[in-house]
Amino acid sequence: MRNKPEMSNRKTSLDLSEKALKGVILNSFQDLTRQNEMLNRVQHDNIRCFSVLLCFCLLICLVGCQQVQKPELKGEGPLAVAVPRGSTAPEYHAPIERWRIVHMEAVNRGDFTQRECVLCHNPDTGCNRCHKYIGAKIISVPEAALYWPEPKMGQE
Repeated sequence: MRNKPEMSNRKTSLDLSEKALKGVILNSFQDLTRQNEMLNRVQHDNIRCFSVLLCFCLLICLVGCQQVQKPELKGEGPLAVAVPRGSTAPEYHAPIERWRIVHMEAVNRGDFTQRECVLCHNPDTGCNRCHKYIGAKIISVPEAALYWPEPKMGQE
């Protein structure tokens, strides 16, 4: 008879250890669930932060970009290409839009030199305005100052 109480004690202790094990497993599962929820929240917060940062960068790009006036022959403003009154374009400059594009080829071929160009063109009020705008080499001919003196303040 002694065996029956021992068995019941064993059964009780097994039941308790099973319950304890189930409790540990349940607690571990709940902990994992909480951790997973926290990770999901962190991921969503990171995605939101990235989205806000991306929108902010795009907004800065759109606001920061503005249309820049390009140099125009007989235009207005600081990039206007000034041509002295009474001067007419020679035949080899016609049409003027084509010449504007291919004039450097003529200089490179040796048809003209930059020194010859500054006889008619003021580098400061014409050539260099376009050259600065497109990033081309600035025309620097020392003799140009002899033909084209510096404009006085308020004139141009």
